[in-house]
Amino acid sequence: MACYNHPNAPSIESCSRCDKQLCGMCSNFSEIGVYCEKCAKAIESERFVTAKSDLFKKDDSRPSTMVETTNIPVAKTRDTRDRGIIWLGIGGAASMLFFSLMLYAYPTVFEFDPAVAAARASEQALEDCRLVFEEIGYMLSRGQTPDQSVRCPQSNGPNVIATTGDVVRVSHPNPGAYGMVAIYVPNNSHEVVFE
Repeated sequence: MACYNHPNAPSIESCSRCDKQLCGMCSNFSEIGVYCEKCAKAIESERFVTAKSDLFKKDDSRPSTMVETTNIPVAKTRDTRDRGIIWLGIGGAASMLFFSLMLYAYPTVFEFDPAVAAARASEQALEDCRLVFEEIGYMLSRGQTPDQSVRCPQSNGPNVIATTGDVVRVSHPNPGAYGMVAIYVPNNSHEVVFE
């Protein structure tokens, strides 16, 4: 006869429980007989359950409700631990993202050398002023007169507007605050001039 699982292999035994024909690879030998894979697992499970039941029957000091609830917390504990690990990963990723964005947006926050921090703050103030004067240059190139409210943050007074023929030039009132002699923009160009 042929094996139930492998039709090309000859049968050497039959399952002691379900009588399926088995080849040498499919036979599971035990002290109580030869079994197919499915029956061998079923017998192993039955033995395990019987052993655990006998253990609980011998221990009469345990309350009967304890037998019913002992397997439930194991699944919940693992599920809770897995959720905790997932949330820990999400929290860690969010923290890393927050700190990297903060470091990008405010590079001087973590500067501990006062001279380096002051130099970066001075560079940022000069760049902010350049952007304001660039905006004024665009206004001049469109033929608009800039409002006095459009000025650099560290300016101690209104911008100086000088007209020479067709050329209108708007200058910073106190370029020395940035270490410059002159900061201005003419109406024929929106490029800011630093001297």
